[in-house]
Amino acid sequence: MRICRFTPHGWPDAEVRAGAAVGALDAPVIVDLAALLASEIVADGGEPGRAAELARATFPGSTVALLGSGGRAQREAERLLGALGDPEAARRETGPLGPHAHAREAVRLLAPVDRPPALRDFFAFEDHMVNALRNLGREVPPAWYEAPSHYVTRSASVFGPDEVGQWPAYTEKLDYELEFAIVIGRSGRDIPPERAWDHIAGLTIFNDLSCRDVQRREMGTAVGPAKTKGFDRGCATGPYLVTADEIPRPFEAGMRAFVNGELWSRGSAGSIHWSIEQIVAHASAGETLLPGDMLGSGTVGTGAGIEIDRWIKPGDVIRLEIDGLGALETRVERAGES
Repeated sequence: MRICRFTPHGWPDAEVRAGAAVGALDAPVIVDLAALLASEIVADGGEPGRAAELARATFPGSTVALLGSGGRAQREAERLLGALGDPEAARRETGPLGPHAHAREAVRLLAPVDRPPALRDFFAFEDHMVNALRNLGREVPPAWYEAPSHYVTRSASVFGPDEVGQWPAYTEKLDYELEFAIVIGRSGRDIPPERAWDHIAGLTIFNDLSCRDVQRREMGTAVGPAKTKGFDRGCATGPYLVTADEIPRPFEAGMRAFVNGELWSRGSAGSIHWSIEQIVAHASAGETLLPGDMLGSGTVGTGAGIEIDRWIKPGDVIRLEIDGLGALETRVERAGES
């Protein structure tokens, strides 16, 4: 299932709905799960106002809250989608919470996971580490091979596919990063690798925008990235949270990055050095992972401008594609211009 969060065009921005994208990846129908459930309750004799209330509680506009139901919301969504029939016909059906479904162009897609409780980004691809550190005048430290390494950044930086990324005023070298992110669905601490998928809700595409000129200075402090990353609208995610039951294991999907339609980067999730299972196990060592937590994979080899010495400009559109997860397009504009 491809879970999303959206607001139909013309509706108040605060009216965020939980949805599921069905049909073709490039032209899906966005099913409003709460609207579908509310109409079902009314058909069973429920009062419309109460039906709407119950449906909203089952499918809140917050994915973090939805994941906190322990899988019940996902199972209910699967049941509703299984009985949906023709998605196009659902666009013409309505109930207490409005249309049952919308065309993709009729909605504004938000980040599939709203304000993760924590956002940790790993450096799990060896090729990227070698290439990027070489261009920063450094070598991969031996400690990188001893355990997965990561930094913690601001979850408030997360934004969605129909929002504009920010080019901070303090950088002249903004870069894209071709990554995926693991989303936690069930709490756990000290999770062994063989149980990792029991705690994973699914995967999404992740573009961790990075200020490379600032990073060169900050890397010399031995503290880690600060203003390099984590700025407002600096962590693009989406378009969907693809649930774990649809993810092949091992995950070896093709990954591509386009800038203004031109292919700049190509790689494979299968080239990862530290596996998804090892990432989850390491992140959970001594600390509890919570539903909605996001664990970035780090950049695939050649998946950033710093590796290939090509640099985006304000106004550029970066399109990240990962087989099975869809495509995430992000336009970047200087702060104050979008």
